[in-house]
Amino acid sequence: MGRFDRPEELSVHLTQIAGLWNELLTDLDASGMQIFGRIDAVARNWAALQREVLTPFGINYAELTTLGILRTTLPALRRSPTELRGLVGQSSAGMTRILDKLEAEGLLRRESALDDGRRVDIVLSQRGKRLVEAAFRALLVPQNELLESLDSRRMDVAIGALDSLLAAFESRRR
Repeated sequence: MGRFDRPEELSVHLTQIAGLWNELLTDLDASGMQIFGRIDAVARNWAALQREVLTPFGINYAELTTLGILRTTLPALRRSPTELRGLVGQSSAGMTRILDKLEAEGLLRRESALDDGRRVDIVLSQRGKRLVEAAFRALLVPQNELLESLDSRRMDVAIGALDSLLAAFESRRR
């Protein structure tokens, strides 16, 4: 466990640091450090939990996300590597690496599109279906346990705040 992994210690640290930066940079507000510091701590813990749960399945979170998208895509609809890349948030090269690995492990296959011979669709194998369902089950259990500490009002507030923050990032990119 890291030095500031306990919420109360992290809270004190972030409050002190933000206060010091407010004193040093009097023309700027450093109080946002308290939010982003917590987001960083949550992200590090979430990434560690993902590794802990998914390593026995031989996949990482981006690979789980890819398999999960394929598993929840209606059979009549198929996904191209380009569509998956956008949904998973990977570069073209990153998506190719993921698809190559998962295909080599027999979890998916590339097939020519039924309506366009130039297009390739990604299809989940039966083995891939079994693995992704088991991996999601394994990840949802601790995820749900962690979220038990939030009542529905707090969940709604957290979702709203995170959506607003993500929208602000999107606006900044434009």
